[in-house]
Amino acid sequence: MKIGTQRPLRVKVRFVAEEAEGQQEWVSPARLRVRWEVCEAWLERERVWNDLIHDCPEDEDVDFIAAIYVYDACPRDEMFSLKQSGRDAGLLYVYEPAALAERLGVQPTLFTSDPRALVDDDGTITAPWPTTLEVMRRLAAAHAELLVQSLARDEEKRRQRAIHGQYYPGRGKREGTFISPEICIDVDRTYKPGRDLVRTWCGAETIDQHTELTALRQEVARIGSVAEEAITALHDTGQTATARQLEQKLGVPAALLRQARAHRD
Repeated sequence: MKIGTQRPLRVKVRFVAEEAEGQQEWVSPARLRVRWEVCEAWLERERVWNDLIHDCPEDEDVDFIAAIYVYDACPRDEMFSLKQSGRDAGLLYVYEPAALAERLGVQPTLFTSDPRALVDDDGTITAPWPTTLEVMRRLAAAHAELLVQSLARDEEKRRQRAIHGQYYPGRGKREGTFISPEICIDVDRTYKPGRDLVRTWCGAETIDQHTELTALRQEVARIGSVAEEAITALHDTGQTATARQLEQKLGVPAALLRQARAHRD
């Protein structure tokens, strides 16, 4: 109805709903999102958007934690992105539907299977949380071996943090920050169910194969260590000919075995 002349700037408006009975009020210009003649179209867009995000997950939702882990660990090649914070956290933006569908072994219609999905003029698809979750599950299956390896590395880091804590160096002259082992354990406990869910998405067969491979590598390292000790003992007792024969049969010089063991230690 009227624009104010004082600062901060205010605008006088009149409420048209019957229950307001013609109420008038001075409000911030930020309250007036669009011109009155296009307000219905704006409200419809708001309705569509609110419907799209109404089932977005909370930050500590186990499925959401698992989805973020998969998203961060797997190659994306700019085909899609996942919103990780805010009211619209959990929405999936698909920029290359055909390429992503091929990687997942699905039809591109998967991304628009939810009637709430939006398609921009440039073909970008905005999909709601249920579609995001399905895509992350399939992405985990497609990159199961990579994820299992990533989970194993992270598990080792968590064990170290549980013993020694975590130190983050400061920038410039700022002092660094030390996180105690107790806090690290509490934080890791929050995210553990999500990591366990990722393992489920990867499939038992992939996990078993990785476990077997890890055990095999450990056994090979153990046998190599025993061989290295035996060859060294033969050298020390003057039985160099026998030691060299064992090295030839083993196919690896004892010095190389010692270096490998030192690196592991």
